[in-house]
Amino acid sequence: MTPATYLHHYQEDSVYSNVVSLVTDFGAREGVHIDIGCGYGAIAEPLRELGLEYIGFDADQASLQNLESRGFAVKQIDLGRLDETINRIEAAVGDRRLASISIIDTLEHITNGPALLARLRDFADQHAVLLAVSVPNGAHRDLGAKLLAGHWDYTTAGLLDHTHVIHHTDRLLTSMVRAAGWHEVANRDFHVESSDQAFPFAHPLLSGHTPASRYLRRIRDDADRFGTVNQLVRAYLPGARQAISLTVDPKEVRPFLSIVTRTQGKRLGNLRDLLLCLTAQTCQDFEVLIVAHKAEEAALFAVKRIAEDLPQSAREKVRVLQCGRGNRTAPLNDGFAAARGHYISILDDDELVFAHWVETFKQLSEKSPGCVLRATIAEQDIVSTGTRPDGALGYRTTSAITTPYPSRYDLFAHLSQNFSPTLSLAFPRVGFQELGIHFDESLDTAEDWDFEMRTAFVCGVESSPQVTGIYRKWCSGESSFAVHSKEEWLRDYNKIVAKHDSEYHIFPPGTVRLIVDQRNWIAKLERDIVDLRRPVLLRGLRWFFTRYPRLYAVARKSYDGLRIVARRAARRLG
Repeated sequence: MTPATYLHHYQEDSVYSNVVSLVTDFGAREGVHIDIGCGYGAIAEPLRELGLEYIGFDADQASLQNLESRGFAVKQIDLGRLDETINRIEAAVGDRRLASISIIDTLEHITNGPALLARLRDFADQHAVLLAVSVPNGAHRDLGAKLLAGHWDYTTAGLLDHTHVIHHTDRLLTSMVRAAGWHEVANRDFHVESSDQAFPFAHPLLSGHTPASRYLRRIRDDADRFGTVNQLVRAYLPGARQAISLTVDPKEVRPFLSIVTRTQGKRLGNLRDLLLCLTAQTCQDFEVLIVAHKAEEAALFAVKRIAEDLPQSAREKVRVLQCGRGNRTAPLNDGFAAARGHYISILDDDELVFAHWVETFKQLSEKSPGCVLRATIAEQDIVSTGTRPDGALGYRTTSAITTPYPSRYDLFAHLSQNFSPTLSLAFPRVGFQELGIHFDESLDTAEDWDFEMRTAFVCGVESSPQVTGIYRKWCSGESSFAVHSKEEWLRDYNKIVAKHDSEYHIFPPGTVRLIVDQRNWIAKLERDIVDLRRPVLLRGLRWFFTRYPRLYAVARKSYDGLRIVARRAARRLG
């Protein structure tokens, strides 16, 4: 490594210009700026032009001599000796006003970064100063893609500079500065689509043009906004310290299931019945989040009262949240965001579950952790009987209990229609909170189907034939089917299909055979009726069976009959 490895010059649209913009926008306009780990001082001249007195601190004598030759004050320090370093900083500042501090491309080279930040926070008690920090992003999507293929390639400089001892991510840096008592006021993260780690050339996981790279990028981009961040560039002000651990406990205690229940406080009797079902669960490893959506004050009070009237063991599991925004999708996002369980299920306030509902999900999770879990659900029609004297909504059943939903999850069938009521499903929390698979709040209908499919594409589904609950199908009164018109349902349906069609997906084993059999069957049918000379019919059949693959299996059973009919028709048209 040559002495000029870290000789970087200031230029616009760079990490250095981003740091200067933070100092300009949030720092003081006069006083001393100290640059810790300054290197060759790329920001020295721009800060002097702002009216600040620049002092560079570094261990490298050559870079300090370069800065000094340009007319800047410098001090040599050893960040391994923090007491000595802080003393030198205090002596260099003296009685002058300290305006701001920067630490650029330095924390990744030392193992005592948290201690340095804490000591600077103590020093900042005497000065209301801005701290600007820049570190390489160890979570750039290029690094993740290469690590997937088993590569972690150190280089002489860049994201994986061979002298780096800490690889920061947004979460790690945020935890470090908060624990030290610094609070973020702005960021100017530096983005690059293709980093210095985008090698070798034409790597299928890095190019952005292959199905594999596009699929990985979509997952990464959905997870957070830092996939293309090359440098994390942040500004902080001193504040209270927070007790934050910089390590993660892999055995963190969480409930198995979080149950999110939307309510407007209009079906209080149903809500009581639902909570009663939950108190009788054979597995009590769950929490309940009742999300009151745009509930009036009296209704909200009634919902809270129902929760408070539960036995203490059940009451401790329940939290009541308020959501005053958006359509019926918004409370789902709020509930899922607040959930602590390993899995999350939606249980609306008009549904009933059997005693083994939670237990069935837990058994499925032990078999296939990380998958979407699906039990079988029964259905019953109910109608509204108006408002009761106590203000609750009355109802009565109008049909027997039926089981119209299949016991196994068919991904292809679900592409055209949802055969899984929300209470039949439990979603891994990580899918929402870590991978960024959220409910689409632009949808007024079918938001659960959209979310279900996007999660199933990534996580897969593990099914159980166990019937674990009853879906209450409202045939009158207020429901999503009554509130929204057929045009709205069709609009959202087409929007969801277009969304899925625009993305790359992983499909389960058996998909290739299904596609091949379908195409072969359609080709045979076309050959059999080609003499009918009905091109419109042929195009119609091709479109129909391609759009509705689930009907293909049914239609194929009638293939022989169709062939006979086609031949007879051909002879008659002879």
